[in-house]
Amino acid sequence: MTDLYLQHLSLYNFKNYEEAGLDFKSQFVCFAGNNGSGKTNLLDAICYLSTCKSFFNPVDSQNIFFGNDQCSITGNFRKDEQLEQVVCSIRKNQRKIVKRNFKEYEKLAEHIGLFPAVIITPYDIELIWEGSEVRRKFIDSTLSQMSRHYLDYLVAYNHALLQRNNLLKSFSKGGYSKDILEPWDFQLADKATFLFSERKKFLEEFTKRFNEVYQEICSGTELTGIDYKSDLEHKDMLTLLTENADRDRFLERTSSGIHRDDLEFLVNGHALKKFGSQGQQKSFLFALKLAQYEFMSQNLGVKPILMLDDLFDKIDEKRMTSILDWLSARGVGQVFITDTHLTRIPDILEKRGLDHEVWSVDRGKVHKIK
Repeated sequence: MTDLYLQHLSLYNFKNYEEAGLDFKSQFVCFAGNNGSGKTNLLDAICYLSTCKSFFNPVDSQNIFFGNDQCSITGNFRKDEQLEQVVCSIRKNQRKIVKRNFKEYEKLAEHIGLFPAVIITPYDIELIWEGSEVRRKFIDSTLSQMSRHYLDYLVAYNHALLQRNNLLKSFSKGGYSKDILEPWDFQLADKATFLFSERKKFLEEFTKRFNEVYQEICSGTELTGIDYKSDLEHKDMLTLLTENADRDRFLERTSSGIHRDDLEFLVNGHALKKFGSQGQQKSFLFALKLAQYEFMSQNLGVKPILMLDDLFDKIDEKRMTSILDWLSARGVGQVFITDTHLTRIPDILEKRGLDHEVWSVDRGKVHKIK
């Protein structure tokens, strides 16, 4: 198993940081500071280095320090005893540039999966409460970091879907043509078959590991499950497009396909969203993300960087301690943790003899205190 460590992080005009440079030497890195101080922004910078985009704000230009027109993020990694540098540069109204070891990528997709990362945040509750798009994003972000082939097919499917939807909208002004639409139907059908197969295979394996993790961190007797819902369970994509042709013309969008896939989370056979307690929902989400981390580790042969954002404000100390014990027992790689208390998490790590360091964060300024 390959170790992946971020040894240096530099920020220039990124979010609330005009300029910052941090050198990391420990397995567990704690960022402590008040809400709004910029702790989460440091984690988001790591997300950029891993996935070429923000976890929290998809509009790149909005992540530039106010009043400026460009920003950059630089990370120096140690991967399997090799040193690697990643630089992400953003300019307003220009294409985002990502370089690895001073060489610019022609396509950002080439970078995905090389420096994997998993982040757990209070926003994960959206996986339960929000619409299906959030849950599809969870599947796609996991598979895309593990398979370039999957990512290529996903990008191609989304492109074909956009083109088909644009045509359907244009037909509202007249000039409907099945011949014009048909090539996009075939492209969608080809890509959908592969993506559906990969998602189904992944979820069959992933659900088993998720159930095990849930029991390990909760020590409970509850039965958990994840049901995969897809239009392609009963009909192939081309059949769906043909049967729904009139409906698609009326709605001016593609109404069926894998872009409507969803997950249903279950506890004791009941929908978690409707019947799960707050404690069950929190435990479910932690198990989901920790299983994602472990699944990616096993399939990539690389321990992803793990980030825990302000979780102590959402859970009790017993649950947090249980999670840290689980991480320690699993021999995870580098872990970044944010908290509003300076000593709370470091005290837990200290008691367990875990290698750690502490950084104080205050309104875009950060310095190491331990």
